[in-house]
Amino acid sequence: MHDPKLPPGFFASIPVRVFNLTGFRLGALLKYGAVLLVAVIGIASAIFYTEAEVDRNSSNSSIVKSQELTDQEKLHTVSQLPEYFSEMLPVERLGILKSKIEIGEVLAKSDGEFADKATEQLVSLYGIRCSLEESEGIDSNQTYRRMAGLRQEAIAAGNKERAATLDFLRALAATNRLNRRAEKSDFRFAADAILNLDSSNLVKVNEARKLFVYVLNLLETLPDTDSTKILISVASDKLSESPELEVSNLGRSLADYTKYYRASKELPSTSREERLKLYKDLFEVVEDSPPQSAATYKIIVQLLDRLVNRSDVDIARTLIDRLSKVASTVDPKIKIRVDRSLANIRMRTSVLGKKVNLSGSSYDGSPLQLPNGKPTTLLFWRPTDVESAKHIELLASSGRFDQWNSNVLFASQSKLTEKSLKFLANSLSSFTVLDNETAKRLAEDFAIDLMPYEVSLDKDGTVVRLGASNN
Repeated sequence: MHDPKLPPGFFASIPVRVFNLTGFRLGALLKYGAVLLVAVIGIASAIFYTEAEVDRNSSNSSIVKSQELTDQEKLHTVSQLPEYFSEMLPVERLGILKSKIEIGEVLAKSDGEFADKATEQLVSLYGIRCSLEESEGIDSNQTYRRMAGLRQEAIAAGNKERAATLDFLRALAATNRLNRRAEKSDFRFAADAILNLDSSNLVKVNEARKLFVYVLNLLETLPDTDSTKILISVASDKLSESPELEVSNLGRSLADYTKYYRASKELPSTSREERLKLYKDLFEVVEDSPPQSAATYKIIVQLLDRLVNRSDVDIARTLIDRLSKVASTVDPKIKIRVDRSLANIRMRTSVLGKKVNLSGSSYDGSPLQLPNGKPTTLLFWRPTDVESAKHIELLASSGRFDQWNSNVLFASQSKLTEKSLKFLANSLSSFTVLDNETAKRLAEDFAIDLMPYEVSLDKDGTVVRLGASNN
């Protein structure tokens, strides 16, 4: 099972290029002749069972070798997966898991000082194995039964946290099954596994995000049926009821996604009328069914930010007012974040068409002498964000800016050392790198909370455009 990835454009750390939701990903269905199909299946089966036989021999060898290890060395062996485990073939991963589980089972039943730690590792190994079996279409009943046994042992020992972990791993595996097989019985199995979760135990953000991603991927790959909707609703409710705010917001985001899926596709580029129609359709949904998560509000604000230009700014202001009215009843848990996002876009619309103060210094202390009769572009970015840093690197080498007839200022939104600033300035020798203080002040003046971002000014220092930076 490969690591799950968020679909592009929704809730994935909320990058600037969002709402790239163009519909379901449709897998191609290839039809072969019966003879060819039988031959392919035969070859695949031969390879699989040959590799499995090699793996069994390897596993037996590992058990023999493990008998020569101390208990502490056995625990270390059970606790470590190979560095490139996720890139291996499924049959290789299953072999490794089988070998480690066998060693772990022996250690867990030894009643030695490492028995409990070995059991803890077994919980994780069985969880990985169960999801892998589900994704590969391998019978997972035996694994589910052993996980149920481990859960009973945890309950008997009063270890509620371990029991909750096993419940969660079962829910992950059951949800993963739907990528391969999506009968009604499979939906019921997954929904029951998720219903069995106690929201008060869903406090580990990284783990909860896995369930969020698994369920979100189903929206991209499965038909929009009642079974899909029920599963999404169950998962959304469980995550939303978590006492951990970040986990709760994942659940709210999941609920929002189902409501805004149709309206949240990429803005058409063919005509202004089509773009404005999308805003109209979107706000009908927003006002009829207000968003529940801060992430959704931020994404809608990012869409409105595309209207911060001379032609559309009045429309932007009207829609901001409408969104603010909707947000007035937002959950107090996220109200501060939503209000801040709305306040920032109001500030950006307010500076459009006005002259602003461009005083400050470059990285070496040289004062800025602007305006100077040339148009100016401010580029805000965050070096600690990989996408943002890559974007600026491409932008600097794109030839988009005329270094002789324009001013281009780079403003980092992460505090950089003098050495880093100097290195950056040498790399961007055609442009001006601002010092930390000036970069921070200008970001506050323009209320920049999206990265990477551009502010364009004419030769007199009047703001003519604000928006997401494009190569």
